[in-house]
Amino acid sequence: MTRGFLNFMQDFPDYDKAEKSWHITLDRSDFFWYDLVVKPPSEDAGKALKKHLNDFKNFVELNNEKRFIYFFSTREKVRFNIKKQPRFVMFSKRKMYVHLLMGNNVKKKVGICFPYDIPGKVTVDEKFIYLYDEDENSIAYSVHDFLKICKINLGIDSKLLYVGITEDPVARTLGRKHRGLTDILYNVPTSENDIFLTVNTFKVGCYTNFKNNNINIMSTNSMIYDIPLDKEGLVIEKALIYYFKSEFQESDKKAWGEFRNLLKMMKEKKNICLVSFHLELNEPTEYDVIGSKEVRPRISHSFLWQLNNNEPSLIIFDNEIDIMKYSGVLKDI
Repeated sequence: MTRGFLNFMQDFPDYDKAEKSWHITLDRSDFFWYDLVVKPPSEDAGKALKKHLNDFKNFVELNNEKRFIYFFSTREKVRFNIKKQPRFVMFSKRKMYVHLLMGNNVKKKVGICFPYDIPGKVTVDEKFIYLYDEDENSIAYSVHDFLKICKINLGIDSKLLYVGITEDPVARTLGRKHRGLTDILYNVPTSENDIFLTVNTFKVGCYTNFKNNNINIMSTNSMIYDIPLDKEGLVIEKALIYYFKSEFQESDKKAWGEFRNLLKMMKEKKNICLVSFHLELNEPTEYDVIGSKEVRPRISHSFLWQLNNNEPSLIIFDNEIDIMKYSGVLKDI
């Protein structure tokens, strides 16, 4: 889909002067355990990862070009306990116990149920669990994919370390020449923590209020194209950087000035008065409970940025509904 196919709306009388707000939500989020990026279990696995991200990139370019916003995060290390292989419950092959090692080798036993296909045999090594059928064919899941798929909660939350932007997630996030990643790997004790990469795209909703005509229009920036693609991506990146305020991503006055100038440009050219965010997946797991040094871990984050005395000002909300009320999108609720 071509960006800006509804840009004729900008020709409406008083369109530029009409008050607008952006509401930004997650469109797609792909999660990777970075240990398998650095040291893939096989050559084919490494190629599959690159193909997955290239397919993601090509899909976005073909359907609705966007910038990729990526996160590096960390949470307490989890491995399978190879000294205690999985075992089925006596008299029931539908339930199985799996033994884990967390952090500094803290032992944990978790139970899972197989509602449909029951594997003939299950084994583990430190990083993978292998499920075998009757013909000894196997399928493997990493420990983190296994925990996510089975929605097993261990009481662990994630800490966001870095927010970045790229046109090419393969070249940027899988390459080793990344200063932010170098700082993370140097400062985060990987003996007790795992590092994760999340590659995201966002949907930028645009709400336009023609007060004099009592007309409201809800669309997206990609359709109307008020703000160019590169500027749209930078607004998202910097808004997230300054919300989470990771200690691994200290920003100087120049970077803050760039963020301020982006918000001023949007206000002066198109009267976009605020930029709100709601970060939450449709089917979240414990891996999506994320915070930072400055932000307490939550499964969802709702906040907005607006100019106050020509400086970016942050307001945090409890939920998405409160944001929509504040921005005037929901007036009668």
